[in-house]
Amino acid sequence: MKPTSNKALPCAVFGHNYVKSKTNSDHTAELTCCHCNHIATTDIEGNFRDETLTNTHLQTTLRKLYHLKLRAYKPSFG
Repeated sequence: MKPTSNKALPCAVFGHNYVKSKTNSDHTAELTCCHCNHIATTDIEGNFRDETLTNTHLQTTLRKLYHLKLRAYKPSFG
């Protein structure tokens, strides 16, 4: 059993309290829990998909690498 923090305790007892945070153009929605900031998305049929921590960590890492690559290849005049 995973240890729960005080912030996520209501989610462990009662379940997540999702609030729609973003609506995409392909009729999917991104939902965020107002207590623990857990992110879930819905597909076109309305089914929930949980976004894992590794996906968000991977996305931020790839974004940082992309920006580092842009900085490295920027020509300097001077």
